[in-house]
Amino acid sequence: MKYKLLATDLDGTLLNEQKEIDVENIQAIQEYRERGGRVVICSGRSPLSTRWIANTIGLKGEPIIAYNGAIMLDENGVISEQAVFQHNHLLSFWELCEGESLYAHFYEGDTLLVPRAANWNENWIANNIPTLAKTGGKPGELEQFRGQCQVKLVDDFYHYFRSNQPKITKIAVFDEGDRLADFSKVMGEKVEGLEISSSLNYLNLEISPSGVSKASSLIKLSEKHHIPISQIAAIGDNYNDTLMLRAAGLGIAMGNAPEEVKEQADVVTGRNDEAGVAQAIRRYLLE
Repeated sequence: MKYKLLATDLDGTLLNEQKEIDVENIQAIQEYRERGGRVVICSGRSPLSTRWIANTIGLKGEPIIAYNGAIMLDENGVISEQAVFQHNHLLSFWELCEGESLYAHFYEGDTLLVPRAANWNENWIANNIPTLAKTGGKPGELEQFRGQCQVKLVDDFYHYFRSNQPKITKIAVFDEGDRLADFSKVMGEKVEGLEISSSLNYLNLEISPSGVSKASSLIKLSEKHHIPISQIAAIGDNYNDTLMLRAAGLGIAMGNAPEEVKEQADVVTGRNDEAGVAQAIRRYLLE
């Protein structure tokens, strides 16, 4: 096969709008694997979330890239690499958020650290570990995975960072207004050690440690498994996928991706509600 590995995003890509995975996608993935291809989840989701989804669709035993590249899991689901924020950068970032009265939450392993209860965190465990009922998720395993997630209220982040020196691998910033585009520019000027990406129309910001991205971790994975990056295909739908799409031998944008993302890809497939991943596998990878 021309492409020996497929790196796939989850939300807006493999997952449809109901947070399920169409049977056509699963069938195409398994057919590709039966022919010798490897499929790696490459997502902004947490390690537990990505493992839950991988296990449910038969990808147990494949490596995983989680938290937009900050955490890499080996074939046994064990962390093989982890990038964390420097504590002085976290303190500077939190001071800036406080000064701008912006909401941010922090990912410490599979625990979500939040400053207060808000609509952005109230259903986090259920959203982090979706039921996947139509996909084939088993209720017993679902509860087991959800039981390992935690939302932790932190009254004073500045004190928490200084006292606990947590290993934070990802930050998300949300706002009900339209301040995030400007805030991302200010953040880039005033705080070091951050890699900033946004979702469509700056609905939120996803922040990784400097130098960390899906692309950088995919390159590490290609080196570890001796698969040239030119023989890797990647598929995604959002701005945090663009570097990965450009780095891969074949970058595939979803039909529901913004035009700016499509422009960074080599080809465009169907939408996530049209089993676009399956369409791409059958058209470009099973040739």
